[in-house]
Amino acid sequence: MTDLARRRDIMTSIAVDAAALAARLRVEGGGIGTLKSAQNFVTEADTATERFIRERLGQDFPGEAILGEEMGGATDGAGPLWVLDPIDGTSNFARGGDRWCVSIGLVMQGRAVAGAVARHAPAEVFAAAEGMGATLNGAPMRAAPTTDIRRATVECGWSMRLPIAEYHRMAMAVSALGAGVRTGGSGTLGLVESAAGRLDAYLERHINSWDAAAAIVIAREAGCWTNAFDSGDWLAGGNPIGVGAPALGDRLAVVLAG
Repeated sequence: MTDLARRRDIMTSIAVDAAALAARLRVEGGGIGTLKSAQNFVTEADTATERFIRERLGQDFPGEAILGEEMGGATDGAGPLWVLDPIDGTSNFARGGDRWCVSIGLVMQGRAVAGAVARHAPAEVFAAAEGMGATLNGAPMRAAPTTDIRRATVECGWSMRLPIAEYHRMAMAVSALGAGVRTGGSGTLGLVESAAGRLDAYLERHINSWDAAAAIVIAREAGCWTNAFDSGDWLAGGNPIGVGAPALGDRLAVVLAG
C-alpha cells in the first residue's frame, strides 16, 4: 500500500468516527446552533468534532499542519496539510435534518490529493486518492453519463459570502439551459453526490477550502469535469467551484464564469 492510500484509509476511518460522534452529541444537546454571521451557524458539536478529528490526526500524523473551519490553522499548502470541516450543513444539523457530513481533505504542494466525506444517517462514506479512483462505501463510483443539459439536475450553492443576486443570476442561467435547479444546504454533499452521479453538477461562485478540499479530489477521481478550484489562494480565500458530468463541462464552465 502506498503512503497516499494509507492516508486515505486512515482519514476515512476518522471521518466515519467523527460523523458518529457528531450525531451522538446532537442527541445529547450539542446541536443547538448559534450564529457566527448571517445564516452561518455553529454548534457545540462542530467544535467538539473538530477537536476530535485534530486529536486523531495528531496521533497518526504527529506534527503535520491542520486547517479547520472552526479553529483555523495553517494555509501554507506545501504540505502535508489536513483541511477539514467537522460538520458541513450545520444549519440542517442544528434543525435535526440528515443533510450534513464530515469532510477531511489532504493537500500536498498546494493541491488537494486525497479526501473522505462521511455521513452518519444514511451511513455513507465517499473517499478518493489521486490516481486511485473514487469510492462510495468501498465500491467504485463514477460521474453521471448525462450528455443533454435539458435532462440534467444541477445544484447551485449559495452563501452570504457574495450578494444573493450572484446566486440568482447563476440559478437563472442554469434554468435557461433547460436544467433543473436545486439547493440542499451542504456544499460538500452536493459536490460528492455529483461525483456519484446522483446529481449532474454542482456550481457555487465562492466556497471555502474546508468545504471542498476533500470533495474536489473525489469528483476528479470519479471522472467529473472540474474547474481549477484548488489553485491560487484557495486555502485562505476560497474559490468558485464547479464539478459535473464530463460531457456538460463546457456549458457548466460558462455558467460558473458568469
